[in-house]
Amino acid sequence: MQLRSRQLLCALVLAGAALTVPACGGSPGSSPSTPAPSGSANPPGSAAPSGSAVASPGETGDPPVSRILTWLRIGPNGEGTPLWYDPLKDGDCGDEQLLASRGQPIPRAGALLCEAATTNDAELWRQGEEALAAAPAPGSCWEEETVAGLRRLVEFHRRAPEAVPDLRVPEGTACPLVLESLVSPLAPGLEGLEIPVSTCGGAPVFLQGNLEWMPPEGIRAVTVGATEVPVQQGNGSLFFRAPPSDVTGHVPVSVTDADWPVGGLAHLVYEVPATACPDPPATGPGSTGTPAPAGTPAPAPTP
Repeated sequence: MQLRSRQLLCALVLAGAALTVPACGGSPGSSPSTPAPSGSANPPGSAAPSGSAVASPGETGDPPVSRILTWLRIGPNGEGTPLWYDPLKDGDCGDEQLLASRGQPIPRAGALLCEAATTNDAELWRQGEEALAAAPAPGSCWEEETVAGLRRLVEFHRRAPEAVPDLRVPEGTACPLVLESLVSPLAPGLEGLEIPVSTCGGAPVFLQGNLEWMPPEGIRAVTVGATEVPVQQGNGSLFFRAPPSDVTGHVPVSVTDADWPVGGLAHLVYEVPATACPDPPATGPGSTGTPAPAGTPAPAPTP
């Protein structure tokens, strides 16, 4: 079984049968074009790739039913992610965490419908549809994504009961990515949406939020005021270096170059140092420029 998101888009192969599901909201019995639930990120495209197999038209002359369905998007996968979400997203119907969560309504419906799509067992389809219809309103973005995907799977089965769906993992994330705060080792003890820095620039500033759980190469740059600044990796975290500023006060910071939309707005609060700005640090071949991890004791900040 292979799995790709954005760069990693692929069909899930389940016990020799490929599954496929869409990515955003809907209601039971609704068409696959139902809008995504609020708070979802990046609705996936609905166009089928050229050369995709489709079901043959029925004898009634109805148009062919596309076998391609968009499935569940990546989490992000980190703190707070339900243990059953990734196995279901990956089509691992027999995973222990998924099966152990069958006492909860939504993962129970997911486990049943996952197995039904693998076996095309009529009784499993019936049980899964009943479990989904009885499930309460989603309580998290992961549950919203799951319910939407399961509804699309049920709708597909109703339209083409003998067809095997081809499940694709779409772009985007199930939960919106948010820049929640900033922290710098040059401002020890401070963390929030406003961090003081010197107008000299150069202070390492770490990004905090669920974007930390995404593949780091997918977060490439922030914009500080009107200046785009590259995001770097250091000590297992994402950080950028504050650019110099000719003015004091609040300057907005936002993530502007990433593989996924990242919400949230923070500020650097520029302050004039008591002494002249030092020379820029060395950037030769032997200099990594990697700062100390956020939260560790730091050298005395530039006044």
